Amino acid sequence: MATTVADTRARAEARTRADERSSIEMREHPVMHWGAVFAGWFVAAGTAMVLYAFGLATGLSAIDPHNAVAVAHGISSGTIVWMILTWAASLWLGGMFASWFDGRNDTEMGVIRGLTVWGLSITVAGFLMARGVTYLGVVASVQAADSTIEPALLSHYLAVSMWTAFACAVVSLVTSAFGGWLGAHHVHRVYHLRKYRPHGQL
Repeated sequence: MATTVADTRARAEARTRADERSSIEMREHPVMHWGAVFAGWFVAAGTAMVLYAFGLATGLSAIDPHNAVAVAHGISSGTIVWMILTWAASLWLGGMFASWFDGRNDTEMGVIRGLTVWGLSITVAGFLMARGVTYLGVVASVQAADSTIEPALLSHYLAVSMWTAFACAVVSLVTSAFGGWLGAHHVHRVYHLRKYRPHGQL
């Protein structure tokens, strides 16, 4: 009789532990908060606008209208470097703010949030770029009909633009993931007046 009671109690305790583990798994299932992702994307877009405006103002202030060759070379190289830095910095901030807006210290989900901000930015930029390339194609066809532009030069600039876009996408992919991880890792410093439990604990 004592053995039966002990076995029943052991089975009950095992069932309770299984229920607790199931509860932990349900509570800790990762959830994507899209509000935080869109908020991080808005931060990234606003930062990019500010940096683009600063780069444009600096570039136009440094132009020497009497040296067309140096101006063309400086604008092309300076624009490429500034675009890469702008994408890297803006998406780093966007991923970090997305994790801060989410308010959880789950670093793995922080990386995913950063990558989601990056994917949203790439999608919007790709749509705008497709429209821009279409417009440039129409303009190039008109200019080619008037024989005022060289096809080789146009092809060169298109190739440079595509390689620049590829470099921006790759560098910003890394910085957005790092920004998401960093934001989740230091979320307690943003909400320092609140109490947080470590991820994975009840």
